[in-house]
Amino acid sequence: MNEALEKIQIIFKESKTFALLSKLTGEDYKFLAKEALKSALLEKKLSVFSSPEIPEFQKKWASVLFKEESASSPQQTSIRIPKNQYKVKELSYEEDDNFLSLVITSENGELDKNAIIVEPVPAKINAVFCFFDPHDAEILQQAETKIILPPKEKIIFITSGEKTLAEKIFQIIKTVFPDFILSSKIATLLFAALITETNNFVRPVSQEVLHFGSELLAAGADKELVKNILNEEKTISFARLLGRALARTHIDGNLDASWTFLTQEDLKKTDNLKISPSFFYNIVRNLRELIPFRNLSLLFWQSDKDIYAMTVADEEKNLIPLAQQLGISLQSKFFVTGPFNNFSEAELHFRKALEEMVSLKI
Repeated sequence: MNEALEKIQIIFKESKTFALLSKLTGEDYKFLAKEALKSALLEKKLSVFSSPEIPEFQKKWASVLFKEESASSPQQTSIRIPKNQYKVKELSYEEDDNFLSLVITSENGELDKNAIIVEPVPAKINAVFCFFDPHDAEILQQAETKIILPPKEKIIFITSGEKTLAEKIFQIIKTVFPDFILSSKIATLLFAALITETNNFVRPVSQEVLHFGSELLAAGADKELVKNILNEEKTISFARLLGRALARTHIDGNLDASWTFLTQEDLKKTDNLKISPSFFYNIVRNLRELIPFRNLSLLFWQSDKDIYAMTVADEEKNLIPLAQQLGISLQSKFFVTGPFNNFSEAELHFRKALEEMVSLKI
């Protein structure tokens, strides 16, 4: 057991409430890995706060996600009465078949409902798992509006590296719950995370990754269910647009980048009108498997009269220099910028930034 796992094991022994945090946008494998850890915690009857809710992801993967019968973490609500207006003598409650009623006895008149403040109480969290890099600290700041964060030493960042995210989550589960029997539901979530992170093992993977995939299948992972969900994205219209994207891609060896341009007409003719960042990320991801490797891939597309750009890399660390040069924050292994007035303006914007990066290296 390495030092990080030992730390996590100690944290778990001292914790009963957990928060799982991620970015609002990103690759499915991160959200699936998060859901796998969440499901394991819920199976152990622990309280879990998970944020944010991502409707597009939840709709796509609904058939494999853990269905909660009730809130995963007890929710507290505060009822505040202004003391400068009312002198409360007694608080009690009454209960019938339909309602639980709070009875407030005031010595100086009937309470005005408009004077009463009802608001949620932030949940006190013992440990936090962050599915993003430490440099994205603003996500933790946003979470503080809903939860009370623990000390920094109990905030754990889980990112991809030498091991896939699915492998890391599996290691955590087995470390903190030594007697844990992997259910087919969690095995399917981990298998889905593994498949999406490795692009169905198309990317170079180690023998350990292949063995892990086999282990998940032996534990009951539903390979066909995952395959069917992913195949729903592989439509004829998607394939046609991918073909157009390939035809409109050129390689710039000096800037170590590929450049792809898609017009509104390309989207219309291939019947791809319902678009989203995750849709274009899938286009670029498949494109990168078909062209000579470059550190960065840039996709520019037209939406009505505006131009938007997406930059993609295999690892987030490869995007950080360009993101810093442009003064923007990362969403994941990609970021989106725009709108621009036209393709030329958008291309020039990125070429200048990349050329400045190259000159700084020299």
